[in-house]
Amino acid sequence: MKKITLALVAFGMSIASFAQTKPYFQQDVKFKIDVKLDDERNMLYGNEELVYTNNSPVALNEIYMHIWPNAYKNRNTALAKQLARTRNFVLFTTLAENKGYIDSLDFKVDGVKASWQYDGENIDICKLLLASPLQPGQSITITTPFRVKIPSGSISRLGHIGQSFQITQWYPKPAVYDRNGWHQMPYLTQGEFYSEFGSYDVSITLPKNYIIGASGDCQTPSEVEFMNEEAAKASQKIAEYTLKTGDLNEFPESSKEWKTVRYIQSRVHDFGWFADKRWIVLKGNVETPANKNQVTTWALFTPESAKLWSKSSEYLHDAIYYYSLWNGDYPYNQVTAVDGTISAGGGMEYPNVTVIGSSGNERTLETVIMHEVGHNWFYGILGSNERDNAWMDEGLNSFNEDRYMDTKFPDASLGAAIGIGGLDKKLGLSDFSQRSLSELSYLISASQNLDQPLQCHSDNFTELNYGGIVYKKTALLFYYLKGYLGETLFDQCMHNYFEKWKFKHPQPEDIQAVFEETTGQKLDWFFNELIKTTEKIDFSIKKIKQNPTAPETVLVKVKNTGYASGGVSIGTEGSKTPIWTKEAVAPGKSVWITAPNSTSYSIDPEGVIPEVNRENNTMKSSGLFKKVEPVKMKFFSSIDNPKQTELFYLPIYAYNVHDGSLIGVNLHNKQILRKNFEWNVSPLYSFQRKTVNGFASVAYHKLNFTAGTKVQRFGMNDFISGYDNTYDNYTLIKPYLAYTFRNKPT
Repeated sequence: MKKITLALVAFGMSIASFAQTKPYFQQDVKFKIDVKLDDERNMLYGNEELVYTNNSPVALNEIYMHIWPNAYKNRNTALAKQLARTRNFVLFTTLAENKGYIDSLDFKVDGVKASWQYDGENIDICKLLLASPLQPGQSITITTPFRVKIPSGSISRLGHIGQSFQITQWYPKPAVYDRNGWHQMPYLTQGEFYSEFGSYDVSITLPKNYIIGASGDCQTPSEVEFMNEEAAKASQKIAEYTLKTGDLNEFPESSKEWKTVRYIQSRVHDFGWFADKRWIVLKGNVETPANKNQVTTWALFTPESAKLWSKSSEYLHDAIYYYSLWNGDYPYNQVTAVDGTISAGGGMEYPNVTVIGSSGNERTLETVIMHEVGHNWFYGILGSNERDNAWMDEGLNSFNEDRYMDTKFPDASLGAAIGIGGLDKKLGLSDFSQRSLSELSYLISASQNLDQPLQCHSDNFTELNYGGIVYKKTALLFYYLKGYLGETLFDQCMHNYFEKWKFKHPQPEDIQAVFEETTGQKLDWFFNELIKTTEKIDFSIKKIKQNPTAPETVLVKVKNTGYASGGVSIGTEGSKTPIWTKEAVAPGKSVWITAPNSTSYSIDPEGVIPEVNRENNTMKSSGLFKKVEPVKMKFFSSIDNPKQTELFYLPIYAYNVHDGSLIGVNLHNKQILRKNFEWNVSPLYSFQRKTVNGFASVAYHKLNFTAGTKVQRFGMNDFISGYDNTYDNYTLIKPYLAYTFRNKPT
């Protein structure tokens, strides 16, 4: 059986390798869509013309189409089942009027009625059967009318709340066909999209007083004038609504007049649009750093959000500027952020336009706007397959998000990142940067060995890991790689990746190839070990000795005590300038690093290596207790500070019938994240018996394994003997071993 398994794995790897040796190609799509919004019945009526060009080397007999509004149709869809796994039964319990669907499809190919059929498992996928094979280099024109019942915006991304409309994943759309074949996929909330690049010409008809935020450039002069007029009123409206009270978000009546607004955009793989009659319009401008392109920014928000969104033009400006600086210039003419009703997370991206959910404060709003705008690079311009490789989209974007916040707010603390900056000192958060949030998010699962590999299908991630691993671990790893390579070389890698793969579909091996070609280094330790496995990183300082060949320096011995290879850096007392190894250090191996003379040395002075254990990272150059850290007492608990040993205390009151009232203190070393070695002791004084009892425990954790002992000692009144005043004590000692078995989706 083992030999068969290995053979199958090898066979699978050979197929994947063979697929990547095929010449790269991508299909081309040209859309022309006319759509009308009925805002009373919550319906779309559309007609679509699609020119599909086969750039593959093989003839196609069918074309798979996504008809994703059907994901909202009933409880049997992949979306309904995924939501149910997260205990969201909205598609099981909601009224029929809140569900959605697409119908009235009547596909024709080059003017001739075509046969088509629903996918056997997913009603939001269909297959268009071609009367004759579409040969390499040939194009066909596909047309169809369609009607969409817009679901409630409380379900996922497509929807409406009242007469605020978010029209996304709304039209019949071909699945991607690439070197690996067809990628037909049902709509999901967790795990996003993979679509063909092409051009869009979309005309939207709706009541005249709606404001639209959309992918593409507006081609209707009257609408351009209308938007500019609304933007001129923005300052006055913001001031007015900031002072008003009561319900500011009531919808006005829809105009009896209609308008048709046309948008065009090329080199994108999707088209989304949003409409609301209440929006305030802020207009701005940003110049890209390299090519000096002028990009118009639009922020569209409700009166209720006027004060919160008053600086949104700044957020759009800075997002476009920094993402362009670090990756490559934004190639489009406009970017839009809309204040929406999205249910699938805090925000959602589409080419040129993003919808933002509710945000409680300015820092949160800036973070979400910047993150979603950043997806124009990692999802938009670099169109990776997020369903299979979510780290290439959400992860790389989260790395840029952390870098943006560090650059713009270098002194911000962890408390500021989570919106409680005023409580930093009281909660012990002032010693941690805002980037610590990414580390904590990753370590919550990694410290308990509940994490999953980054290279994992999106739908297989747990809810905890989709955020903590896909988003945050990737951000940590690329900060790590930037530290190892140096900022200049790292930025050159990202620019080369952008230039080579913009408006294409890069795979994991493609970004690795660019990094290795640019750096001249083999980076398997990063892209294979750290990306594709859950092996943990842990380095330890083992020894410091004088350098016999250079007395002004010392040699610091660092051992890789973890399970993954990686580069490591050393810093001296008071310095954050790291000294990096030139090559990765394999697990179990040691390396001597030359460093200047200092009183103490620490691993990773920049805090960029995502270690699971930092308690072995420092050592003094002299003294009896070189590895002993300063000890500090703190109330309750905190986050592990690698620069000191922390002991925590918590007053305790207890009562039982044998001892009466007890008062004491709990002393422990437990923190928010599980430590390898944990202990606690709680002496309790009984006023009734005038004795000290209590409880204590000690535990050692290693991945899925735990060994420990629990001890407790309390009084016991011997009522059975008939002597009411006869007391005794009992002592209970409970040693235990535990192993947690778990399935690990891949």
